[in-house]
Amino acid sequence: MVLDWTVVGDSCDSESSECTGVNIYFDTNLLHSDASTNGASGNNRPVDPIFVWNVTAYDDFLSNIPTFQTELAVFPPYDWTKHSVRHTRSSQVYYPFDRYLAEIFGFAEDASTNDTVSLSLNSASGLAVGLKISTEVDGSSSQDGDPEVIDVVVTLQRGTLVIWYCLVITITFWFITLMICLVMIMTVGFGFQQRNEIVTDLVIYWVLNVRYSVGSQLTPDTDFVGVLPCLVLLSISAVTMVGIYVFTDPSKDSREKLTWHALVNALRRPRDVPIETFDMKNTAQESYRMVPLSRD
Repeated sequence: MVLDWTVVGDSCDSESSECTGVNIYFDTNLLHSDASTNGASGNNRPVDPIFVWNVTAYDDFLSNIPTFQTELAVFPPYDWTKHSVRHTRSSQVYYPFDRYLAEIFGFAEDASTNDTVSLSLNSASGLAVGLKISTEVDGSSSQDGDPEVIDVVVTLQRGTLVIWYCLVITITFWFITLMICLVMIMTVGFGFQQRNEIVTDLVIYWVLNVRYSVGSQLTPDTDFVGVLPCLVLLSISAVTMVGIYVFTDPSKDSREKLTWHALVNALRRPRDVPIETFDMKNTAQESYRMVPLSRD
């Protein structure tokens, strides 16, 4: 994670001749280092400053802009349980609920006297699209002879819009899948008439295209709960609804049309009662004539 820093102020007046330079140090073990960099790492105090701040050059329009850049290493969230088995969400497998942490540990010293110079974080903002970046200042601490330090924890999460988009897409998948399954059950199981516009194969391709628009890889929070079960049900429905054309035409007029009244009757109908249909147009009407009986 790359951070851009800007020094916005100093407690010493820039017009004063007594102001000296300030060396700003960062914990290099918390920074992202190139594997090809020579030299061994250790836990000693850093001796090379990240940035040298000269307040007397602040009003000089020919001086460099007081900005510098650091590339932080990203870590999984800490788990302080008794038996710490780090079940973290610092992986794209948990997209869009994955979380990442980065820590900033820095201090400052006077360049001439090595006296302590306080550091404070004024503001922070994120420029990454789709990410929510929050900072938490754990506070500064000092000991005898040690400089004040600032410990800032940066939390990276997916944005609220990204999370809601994934949830809405997953719920939409389930609604469409249940409707297609209902049409398949009514057509194959109860023998109702089916329109030719119901094409499940196109729905499967639509689900895959929308899934790829979300990004990331297979995730248990979205795919294993939503997309994969829906694809299984849609595949079964597609095979069943396409295979029915081999034996019959589900769109012909001889089948009963699916209405609420027909659906209720089909659900209430006992299975062992045969279904009888009557054609009122071709049925001959019988007439009876009564003749009075006379006594001889």
